[in-house]
Amino acid sequence: MGNYKGEDREEKFYTPTELIDELFDLKDRFCDVDITEYLENSAGAGYIIDRFDKEYIAYDINNETNRNDIHECDYLKEKIEYKQGRVAILNPPFQKGLKFVYKALEEGDWCFTILSQNSLLNIDYTKYWVEEIQLWRGYNFGDTKVSVCLMAVRKRREGDKYEYEN
Repeated sequence: MGNYKGEDREEKFYTPTELIDELFDLKDRFCDVDITEYLENSAGAGYIIDRFDKEYIAYDINNETNRNDIHECDYLKEKIEYKQGRVAILNPPFQKGLKFVYKALEEGDWCFTILSQNSLLNIDYTKYWVEEIQLWRGYNFGDTKVSVCLMAVRKRREGDKYEYEN
C-alpha cells in the first residue's frame, strides 16, 4: 500500500512486484526465527499477503477491495499481543512509517519494510537492529517517482553492536 496523509486524505501507492520480491528476499536472507505467522499492517489490495505461505493477519484503514482477510481499521489503534515467530512484511504509509514498524516489532520478531529514505535517519538505532538497508533512488512507484529504502529490522538483542559503537 502506500501513504496516508491527514485524517481526510488517503494516498495509496500499491507495492510493485519487484519490491515485494526484494522484501521476501530480505526475509529469506535474514529472518532467523521459525515463522509462525505473518503481519501486514497496511495491506491495500493484498499484493503482499497474496505471497504469504503461512497463517497471517492483515489490516488496512480502508479495505476498498472488500477482502475478508483484510481487517478494516486504524492499525495504530489496534491492540495486538506479541506472538513469537510473527514476521511483518509491509509497505506502510510513509508519513507514519516508523510508527507502523515500531508497533509491528512490539507484536512480532522481524519487520521487512519499504519506507521513505528519510526514515533511515530517524530510526532509533539504540533500540532497533537494522540488518540491511537498500536505497532505491528515483523508483517509479505508480505515477510517482520516489526514493525509498527497504529494510530488515528487529529489536536489538544482547550482544548486538554496530561498528561505530564502542
